Amino acid sequence: MNGMNKLWKATAFLSRAMKMGGAACLVIMSALTCVDVVGRFFKHPLFGSVELVGFMGVLAVALSLPFTHETNGHIGVEILMRRFSSRTQKVMETITGLLGCVLFALVAWRMAVHALHLKQSGEVSINLQLPEYIVVWLVAACCVVLAVTILKGVIDRFGPSENK
Repeated sequence: MNGMNKLWKATAFLSRAMKMGGAACLVIMSALTCVDVVGRFFKHPLFGSVELVGFMGVLAVALSLPFTHETNGHIGVEILMRRFSSRTQKVMETITGLLGCVLFALVAWRMAVHALHLKQSGEVSINLQLPEYIVVWLVAACCVVLAVTILKGVIDRFGPSENK
């Protein structure tokens, strides 16, 4: 189980770092937008700000996914779930956790395939000519961390208390 504990610790570290990265993206998005708005007022908009804000928005969402899952910050169907017994709730949480883990593993895989296609085709952003595959790779990596985070939650429901 030592290998699993290392995986969980690495995933927790990545989740915390990703949370900070997502927050940084939001700050940068705000700053870029403010500079662009003021620049437009003086007839000098910030070139490429729309592209950068778009990339940062995607990254802010993707980077925050594992932390949001860990803190149960996502939308849940609490009213319905409360009506079930604790055993049924545990079974339903396990099933949805496993499905979520598989879903985000598949999303990560398909995003990685898409990133490879973007890289091979040389796809770049319109104004700044930034390679778009880098952002897609980062989103794929975020989905991997989320899938592992979800898996840890499923295992923690049934495993010994040392995983918690």
